[in-house]
Amino acid sequence: MNQVIELVAVIGGTLLVLFSLADLVNTLVSTYTSYARWWPSRIIGRSTFVAVRSVARRLPDDSTGRERMLSVFGPLLLIELLFAWALLQVLGFGLIWWGMGDITTIGGFGDASYYSGVIFFTVGFGEIVPTELIPRIGAILEAFVGVITIALVVGYLPSLYSAYSDRERTLMTLDAGGTKRITPTELVMAWAPDADPKKVDAQFERWEDWAAGILETHSTVPLLAMFRSHDQRQNWVTALGLLCDAALHAQIIMGATDGNAYWFLRRAEAVFREMTQGVDLSAYQDDGTGSTAPLFRNLYTELTAHGFELRPFEEAMAYTRTARQTFAPAMEYLIDDLLCPRGFWSIDSTVRSWSADHDLA
Repeated sequence: MNQVIELVAVIGGTLLVLFSLADLVNTLVSTYTSYARWWPSRIIGRSTFVAVRSVARRLPDDSTGRERMLSVFGPLLLIELLFAWALLQVLGFGLIWWGMGDITTIGGFGDASYYSGVIFFTVGFGEIVPTELIPRIGAILEAFVGVITIALVVGYLPSLYSAYSDRERTLMTLDAGGTKRITPTELVMAWAPDADPKKVDAQFERWEDWAAGILETHSTVPLLAMFRSHDQRQNWVTALGLLCDAALHAQIIMGATDGNAYWFLRRAEAVFREMTQGVDLSAYQDDGTGSTAPLFRNLYTELTAHGFELRPFEEAMAYTRTARQTFAPAMEYLIDDLLCPRGFWSIDSTVRSWSADHDLA
């Protein structure tokens, strides 16, 4: 092997190792995650999800099999990424050992890759032993890189599942008191059965904290977006959209305007913007051809009948339509892209409220 090929192999192997480590740090360690398309983790994750999604789309929307397939994707992707990072580093160090040529018992790239794998995973069979100073230092360095890689992935699991648990535990409290699909109007009325606007606005203080947590964890750990809720009728994307529409309801209720609901909308908009960086959302923009007046008239009538004092109809409808476009395109894209359930249901319960039992007596 001539010196040019040796040099190219060493340089190429070094770049491969550094590139893999950079991707590892970007995915698991960095507090500012780059969404560039050329990251190996992004290429692997996206291509794998496209394949899984193409199969899942053939199943009925409400089928258990479809949701189970999507629910195992997140955990399996983490294992797939660990395998990819280890493979890239083993091959990269294999190129370095092959190009250096200082280990006499290495006859070719296959031997070099085998030796690299033994060192990386600290197996230590001893068939190939470096005798020169630089290969010995290199072997220690590769073993260190291997230990760090495995440790980062293993150490990443507690924080990953802690963030998932925080997201889902709060999500389970999103309830309107029934067993059917929750609508924003029903949610607002359930929060304030006496039509007190302050009670509606107070709810969004807690949900603003939840949205801020989503923004922090899902921007630094994008893998969390792939983890599904244990109930196939619930999903963090649809829950966030439901709460955004409920917050828009609060914005047209006199006495609840520009309070906690407003700040929640700002956090939610930031979440949707973060999760759709670099995505063309033009197909999801409202072109003004569809009329939402009848739907808005219905919810306006329901809120008024419940006892809320609302802003004038035309003013409220114009505000709602404009404000909704700040998050609706990104929300609709995520629902389609992640195959989220369209709608959010409360956890099934057979427990009746005292009021319901009293009314039946």
